[in-house]
Parts: sequence; structure tokens; C-alpha cells
Amino acid sequence: MKIIEIHQEHLIVCDNPRCDYKIKNETGDPNAETKHFIGVPCPKCGQNLLTQQDYDDAKKLLSTINFVNRWFGWLSLLVPNKKRWNAKSVHIHKGYKIEDVKTNEKSKDYRRTA
Repeated sequence: MKIIEIHQEHLIVCDNPRCDYKIKNETGDPNAETKHFIGVPCPKCGQNLLTQQDYDDAKKLLSTINFVNRWFGWLSLLVPNKKRWNAKSVHIHKGYKIEDVKTNEKSKDYRRTA
């Protein structure tokens, strides 16, 4: 039972807004390891594909989601007819950027200050 479901289409997305380079997540497993991409330049634009800080932030987010699902997943039994909640897209680069999948409406940016 999960109250937060993860669907990870891409394993890595270049952070350069003018670059569309993406590595597809073939397995769809959100726990797929990405550490080997730290410090690797994008083959299309040369920008860093993954920084250590972004990797650490992604692992913290995934750990939090796993914790919530492990301890509070039973709450999904209380939702009638498996009602679907709004899907959100989360992009991690120098903080978290959250966007509504249906409307593309951007939520608050949670940026690191240091």
C-alpha cells in the first residue's frame, strides 16, 4: 500500500534549459542507481549531468517517500474507490521544483540557499 506513488520516466535529465538530453529509465524503478552520473558531462551540451548535491537531495526525497509509504501506507485503505490525487512532477537541481502534471502550473521553488 502506497500513498505516494513514483513514476520515473527518465533516469537523468540535463539541467541546461536549452538542452533536451534525457536518459530513459528502462526499468521504471525509482530506486535505480544514478551515482555513476555524478560529474559526467552531458554528451549534447557539456553541462554536468548530475552534481553530488543534486544526487544527495534526490536520495533524501526518495528516502522520505519510502518512509511515508512504509509507515502511513495503510491510510490508502481509507480512500474510497482508490481516488487519484493530482500528479506532480519534481525536478531536483539546486533545490526542488514542483509542477502540476495536468496544468503545468509551477508550485513554489524550494531552492538551496548555500
